[in-house]
Amino acid sequence: MYNKKKKVGIVLIVMLVYVFMSVSFCYAEKVRVIEGVLQDVIHGSIKVKGNYYDISGVPLLDASGKEAAKDLLKPGKKVEIFFKDDRITKVVIHGYLVD
Repeated sequence: MYNKKKKVGIVLIVMLVYVFMSVSFCYAEKVRVIEGVLQDVIHGSIKVKGNYYDISGVPLLDASGKEAAKDLLKPGKKVEIFFKDDRITKVVIHGYLVD
């Protein structure tokens, strides 16, 4: 009898873990990051990996997470473009890449 209750308890725990994991994946935010070298800066757009991204009104941050000025956006610098649900949420500007 004790062994049967133990099995039922384990099955219930496994099922609860499965349910919580599946629910968390359903509501997970779609966050992605494009990382690359800044190729061009035109008005409110930057070119990274051959594509232009409109960053008008998007917060710019330096590598330490502090607010950065647009004049730091120069070709050759490494940048990370953060998206949430296909909208740019922030751009992190790193230093120049050296070979």
